[in-house]
Amino acid sequence: MYFFYRSFLDKLCPRTCISCPNILEGDEKDLCSTCSDQLLASVINKQGLLPSCDSVEAWIDFDAVQSYMHRIKFDGHPELASWLGKQYALLHPKPMVDALVPMPLSSKRRRERGYNQCEWICQGLATVWDLPIWNEALLKQHRPAQAQQNKLQRASLMVDAFTPGRPIAKGVRIQLWDDIWTTGATLNAAGWALRDAGAKHIHARALASE
Repeated sequence: MYFFYRSFLDKLCPRTCISCPNILEGDEKDLCSTCSDQLLASVINKQGLLPSCDSVEAWIDFDAVQSYMHRIKFDGHPELASWLGKQYALLHPKPMVDALVPMPLSSKRRRERGYNQCEWICQGLATVWDLPIWNEALLKQHRPAQAQQNKLQRASLMVDAFTPGRPIAKGVRIQLWDDIWTTGATLNAAGWALRDAGAKHIHARALASE
């Protein structure tokens, strides 16, 4: 019965893929089969090392989700960040941490964008993992965009960029989330601020890595 009504509704109001203009068919949900296959084929599970973090991982190759990131950041589609966070959580076991911490935006950047995409990523994760989200754990000072900066310049820009935004109990375990891991300068700086606030274990994660 569900599929009968779904087919009927699709004829009246066709659903489109959240990544491309294709119309969804049958039991396809959110993504068309082509985009879904491309996304899963681009999983890299990249790992690395950062001085302030116990572990660092990124899930997807950036080239595969570049259009997603553009829509999230510049086209006003934060719900896509939540969807990606949920997909990640469905494919990964619940981490042994006390809370999820989204990478903060400066107040200026947040006013310009209207939302923090990393908070939406964490919302998607939390729907599956049932973990608290500490949105105010960190504060960020405004810095120039990093897109054209090299590794040393990015690290310099991040010096003293983050400060604790709320008291953190000593010894807590945190999963820190960003949308893109490029050089690691932002994650590293945020990790040090969380350690200064009292966190004992910090596991940095990003949806994508360049």
